[in-house]
Amino acid sequence: MSASSPRLFLCNGAQSPVGTDKAKVAHLTYLRNHPNRNVNLQLPNFVRQCAHLPSRLLDLLEIAGYIFAADRMTSRGSNQAVELHAWQRDMRFIIRVQDPDFWNQESVKEKLAAALLFMTGDGDYSFHFEPGHSTAPASLFDSEEFVVPSKGPSSIVLFSGGLDSLAGVIDRLESTKETLFLISHRSGQSGTKRTQNRLLDSLTNAYPGRVLHFSFDCGLFGYRAEEETQRTRAFLFCSIAFALAKSLSLDSIFVYENGITSLNLLRRQDLIGARASRTTHPKTNPLMSQFLSEVSESRFTILNPFWNRTKTDLMELLNQLNSRDLIGSAVSCSRTFQRVAPATHCGGCFQCIDRRLAAYAAGIQDIDDVGIYSRDIFRDEMESETRTTAMDYVRQAIRFAEQTVEAFELERLSELAEITDYLPGKADDAVEAVWDLCHRHGQQVVTALKQIRHYHDNLCRNLKNGSLLQLISNREYLKSDARRLAEEISDILVESIPVAFANSKPKSERELNDQIDALIRARREDFRREFPATTFCSAKVVPDHNANTADLIIEAKYIRGGTSPSKATEGIAADITKYPRESFVLFVIYDPERAISDDGKYKKDIQNRRDCLVTIIR
Repeated sequence: MSASSPRLFLCNGAQSPVGTDKAKVAHLTYLRNHPNRNVNLQLPNFVRQCAHLPSRLLDLLEIAGYIFAADRMTSRGSNQAVELHAWQRDMRFIIRVQDPDFWNQESVKEKLAAALLFMTGDGDYSFHFEPGHSTAPASLFDSEEFVVPSKGPSSIVLFSGGLDSLAGVIDRLESTKETLFLISHRSGQSGTKRTQNRLLDSLTNAYPGRVLHFSFDCGLFGYRAEEETQRTRAFLFCSIAFALAKSLSLDSIFVYENGITSLNLLRRQDLIGARASRTTHPKTNPLMSQFLSEVSESRFTILNPFWNRTKTDLMELLNQLNSRDLIGSAVSCSRTFQRVAPATHCGGCFQCIDRRLAAYAAGIQDIDDVGIYSRDIFRDEMESETRTTAMDYVRQAIRFAEQTVEAFELERLSELAEITDYLPGKADDAVEAVWDLCHRHGQQVVTALKQIRHYHDNLCRNLKNGSLLQLISNREYLKSDARRLAEEISDILVESIPVAFANSKPKSERELNDQIDALIRARREDFRREFPATTFCSAKVVPDHNANTADLIIEAKYIRGGTSPSKATEGIAADITKYPRESFVLFVIYDPERAISDDGKYKKDIQNRRDCLVTIIR
């Protein structure tokens, strides 16, 4: 399905309103005997484990399952979409439930939509609930006489099988005498199940009688998902844990996620709205808590004790708790579908990069780097999307490491406004706590980069272009994306222009520009993948009055019989004043007759006047 128009999802046999465009409607059902079943929602299995659940909670689990299924079957659009709103979807639901009077209350629907809108970044969520649904009995355990046994003090922890949740579980087991009820969601991937089961076996052996596991299978049935971001997974996860909490008469659940991932501060301009994951953001948890409190009709809280810890901190914590041998079994990858067996991680997503560098910063890379990554980003060439992710990650960390708290606050005012109100303490203290987290993370990444160079930079061998080691060695992370793009385009033109005009020189500067434009257009999609937030234009296709919309401007000059180097320089001088200072300019000088006698001096004279790159081609 496309995200270009509103989509209506009819769930549990709900009927479409009269006059609705059938092309914009999707029917969702999880009932096993239904001929059009397209959702895998193992509600009976969970209810058996969880004991009796009242109708409202059964409704909640079904609603959460359908929201997650709709999320996965509705594409947000391409990663290279220029229009940022393309990633915002309009999601509408009509769902048959057992308790429609409760669900149709405006306060309930408002809190439900508010939580989903913030965590997903979508444009709209609307709901209407109809009567007439009943959940099939889930065996003897679906009766009020049965309750989940509680062995004294207990807590509920979301358990994904990732490193953060593993650290949270072990830390809580070591610091309390509680019984922990671990909640897992499984979307059907066998690798996820193996990871969770392997870690659970270790935990139950190390802490006998104190770890109980409850799993919930939910995903699409019969076809592959169109959307892999899974922004609504947190809603499903928390709803499952909430259902168990009510069975145990608990008023809170624990979500363990490191603060850098939770805050997910802007790394570049296009990572906003739906493009930024906010599933455990400090604002998401209170919004979700408010909604679940409405369902509970009593105060309910979602807690993240790790909001002020980094991934490196958690690596060090596991090491201190004598659990380093479990690190290699935890899976942090957000794109396991891209891994290559027998590796458990793709090696190129943000989570993989964060984890690999954290291991080096913590000094326990020997435990983490045990063949679990499909890609060796340190020594091999990275594909464009991975390279962009790595550069964004390193560039942000370097900035964190060097910024004062005052500069950090000034630069991040709008983002901090959505964070500090939801953290404990006064606003000023909260800003300093966030800065301290980010500053510490930045310093740890610098330490990691030094360690990676120490272990992997073989001075007897050349570094591969596009590898992390090469990018670090060339200080690519200190360059703006516009400069990096200019250098890449320059390399292409230096190689291609002499070939294009080997037999006959261009008759005019316009013909030269035509060729440059053709070469750029041929690689435009590659450029968008590697530099998604950078706009660029050439003098041929963009009038002067539109130049201020570009991060990179390409200006070509042709030195030939009637054009002297000084005249070309005069034209460049005029361009320097013509274009806005915030734009980076690539000046391409085609000099086939070698009229320029001193390339170095020529370039220096121009580049001293503004931030630009001069490329001379012959």
